[in-house]
Amino acid sequence: MKVQFEAIQIQEESSFRILQTPYLQDFYMWHSHPEYELLYIEAEAGPRRVGNHVSLYQQSDLVFIGPHIPHLNFDYGLKVPYRKIVVQMKEDFLGRTWAEVPELNAIKELFERAKTGIVFEGNRKEEMGQRLIDLPDKSHFDQFIEILSIFQVLAKEMKPIYLNEMATWENPSQKNQQRWKIVKEWVENHYMESIPLDEIAEKCHLSKEAFCRYFKSKTQLTFSHYVNQYRITQAKKMLVQDHSIGDIAIACGFESLSYFTKIFKRTIGESPNQYRKRMNC
Repeated sequence: MKVQFEAIQIQEESSFRILQTPYLQDFYMWHSHPEYELLYIEAEAGPRRVGNHVSLYQQSDLVFIGPHIPHLNFDYGLKVPYRKIVVQMKEDFLGRTWAEVPELNAIKELFERAKTGIVFEGNRKEEMGQRLIDLPDKSHFDQFIEILSIFQVLAKEMKPIYLNEMATWENPSQKNQQRWKIVKEWVENHYMESIPLDEIAEKCHLSKEAFCRYFKSKTQLTFSHYVNQYRITQAKKMLVQDHSIGDIAIACGFESLSYFTKIFKRTIGESPNQYRKRMNC
């Protein structure tokens, strides 16, 4: 089956993305992405398919998957309740010079070994899994520190089982990668303006209809939804500064204050003014 490229959007205020029990048991997602992925699942039994490796896990699984390795969602076909947590991060999530920090050498080596896919066993597996499950309740800073601590335990104290003999998945779809880069950079540079759909489609050498199908298949979002998410991220930064809400709406590319307020509340769960008061209290 053809590997589906998954376009992952990591918010600017964080260097990783956390997904807590994304219910995908009814979807067969044979996919890959350039981000690293650390996953923990608790279930009676389920499929483990990573690269060329195919097996079943029992009770729980703790897996670290490197960039571009095709893998199946670990909850595929499950018919019973389960718990699952996924942490996705870029290769340089610790910064471009993190590999030069001696204290992080063990983690650096772990990331290198993850390019074959790793399952972790040992008497601390459930403990590490619970620490991952508890991540969403922590602040971004505490999440970052906890993830580092978990990686240190994985690197130094857990038994690794390598799922593939060689790391052969460099980049399965250069065209998809380049297309996604064009979209991402165009939004980042033009979010404060109107972005006509035909314009971004032309940049990707696609018709409007083909671009919409491509974008929805990669992100599960419409393009306008994706752009508004990015605009809201920028607006949140400005709301903690001394700017009027009307000026923020215009600066972030919204056509009116009322539309900005509507999208902000739908995305964040509170109005811009409520968000500002909460952040500045």
